[in-house]
Amino acid sequence: MHSDDQLFVRLMEGKLALIRAADLLPEELVALVERVLPLQMQAHAQAQVSLPDPAACASDEAMFAGSPMILRENFPHDMAQALRLFPLLLDLLADTSGAASHAANTLRAAMAAGELDPAQALRALPAGDEALFADWRQRLPESPRALGFLAASALWPSLNAAALALATRLPENLPHEHGHCPLCGSLPYITFLRGKEGQRFGVCSFCGFEHRIRRISCPYCDESDTSKLKLFRVAEYPGVTVGVCETCSMYVKTLDYRELDQGLLPALDDMATVALDVLAQGQGYKRPTLSAWGF
Repeated sequence: MHSDDQLFVRLMEGKLALIRAADLLPEELVALVERVLPLQMQAHAQAQVSLPDPAACASDEAMFAGSPMILRENFPHDMAQALRLFPLLLDLLADTSGAASHAANTLRAAMAAGELDPAQALRALPAGDEALFADWRQRLPESPRALGFLAASALWPSLNAAALALATRLPENLPHEHGHCPLCGSLPYITFLRGKEGQRFGVCSFCGFEHRIRRISCPYCDESDTSKLKLFRVAEYPGVTVGVCETCSMYVKTLDYRELDQGLLPALDDMATVALDVLAQGQGYKRPTLSAWGF
């Protein structure tokens, strides 16, 4: 095993151990993520994406004004790879227990009967078309996010591979006045601080790109009035803050990697701090994005 792969496995195992120790998420969900993440990382290295001509992307002037480089419905990805991953992920979901396994078998039966086309779900997610997913949330009330999980997990490797390639085209000195992703325009699902100066980054909920944002601001509505922004911490989660915005009533978790002795795996860091989501939501604040897993 390559040294980078070994490092990834150790990092993943450490974070999964923290998630399990918190005992707030079902073991079948944690075990599912444990099997899916290595599959995604392998697919990430193999993704084949064709980048659009620069003329089809937003101009530097438009990006400086806040426009994303590419609208998410046009964001490049490897559809062939996603279609190969979809049944593999479905098998992993079926191997769990309870409602998730039942949901997987129901989805598999629908595919066999021609009622569900994976390609349709994989097209609907980038397009922001909620109709298909809403229908399946109603049909699978005990595991409503099953289809969203499959679509998001199958698309993520190539979406992120495309994002990393497109990031090389970002104009220099691009301001960090907005919280949305400069590549696709989507909102971050978590933020983090790193570097001596504590620069703040958002992790895009769609393409996974880690982009600079303002240190003191709401990443969702761009509010920067400190009287309307509040932070709170929980002693059991050192290095993690929850920022709430009184303007939009949204909240976001921020991990300070200057205080945390661990590497960055946002999709797992989000899961490891789910107790803070419960706390913030209990105070009436909302989270405008799903997790990286589509639930």
